[in-house]
Amino acid sequence: MRGYVAAVVVVAICTAVNGVLSIWFAPTNLAMVYLLGVVLIAAKFTRGPSVICALLGVAAFDFFFVPPVYSFRFGDTQYLLAAVVLLAVGLIVSSLASHLRSQIAATTQAALAAQEERLRNSLLASISHDLRTPLAVIVGSASHLLENAQLTRDEQQKLLRSLYDEAHYVNRMVSDLLDMTRLQAGSVRLDRQWYPLEELVGAALERCKAQLQHHRVTIRLPAELPLIRVDGVLIEKLLINLLENAGKYTPRGTTIAISAERQAARLIVSVADQGPGVPAQLREKLFEKFYRGNVEGSIAGTGLGLTICRAIAQAHKGTIDASNRAEGGAIFALSLPYETPPALSEAAA
Repeated sequence: MRGYVAAVVVVAICTAVNGVLSIWFAPTNLAMVYLLGVVLIAAKFTRGPSVICALLGVAAFDFFFVPPVYSFRFGDTQYLLAAVVLLAVGLIVSSLASHLRSQIAATTQAALAAQEERLRNSLLASISHDLRTPLAVIVGSASHLLENAQLTRDEQQKLLRSLYDEAHYVNRMVSDLLDMTRLQAGSVRLDRQWYPLEELVGAALERCKAQLQHHRVTIRLPAELPLIRVDGVLIEKLLINLLENAGKYTPRGTTIAISAERQAARLIVSVADQGPGVPAQLREKLFEKFYRGNVEGSIAGTGLGLTICRAIAQAHKGTIDASNRAEGGAIFALSLPYETPPALSEAAA
């Protein structure tokens, strides 16, 4: 219905414009204004509104501007010819525009299908590559435990620890895939509540103790930092992903710094490291699905961690970016909209 309403509105506007132009131009020239309206409708809507716009344009042209005016009689053959040409060109343009839209839609659909296929292949390749090793370790360790009853307690503990670590990695991989699917499908509803940032940072550090055991971690959170209204589970996951990446991709013994500051209407939370930094040409690519900066290396991962971070940030109407520190290393900065905490609102009231 919007297309048909737009067609009527466009014809009305063309008629008003022609009412002014008729002072200086002959009626045959005014037909071009209606033709422009048909082209605009054809470019925006389907064939039906375009045809209606052409028919209404011919009728308005005849009724208001072709002598004798305010009637549907053509006093001159040239005006009849102008009306016929207007109608014919309008129908042709609408048909061509409809055909072009169909071609564009088909091309877009084919491109989306090709992209989906590439993503599927990337997913399968990533899963097959990254699951092969942990599954082999799980099967081997379980088989060794079952077939060797004479293992010492230390040997059993070592195998059980290996089973636990590899099973935990597989669980994280599947969790990342499910989280990415839900976030991109828009099916995640944010459970926004007020949290002190130090609580979320502390929970993330507790979850990352194993990955950060060979690093120094410093925390710089201003005492006056206000509460933040976020989905605590998702922001905690975002921080965990950033901290795990910092732990995996930076040398042992280096420092990982967590800091926060308020900048105008934004709250900036940063995780900085002393690693190799991020090449300028890869700063956006890092956030793409399945991209890993060290695919051929021994560092395990699905390439979804930073993609999930950006999806979580965008769900909170925020941003996350990567840059390099002047003193060396990378810094990932999460920017969230600042909201006045309830206590401050009540005090102000």
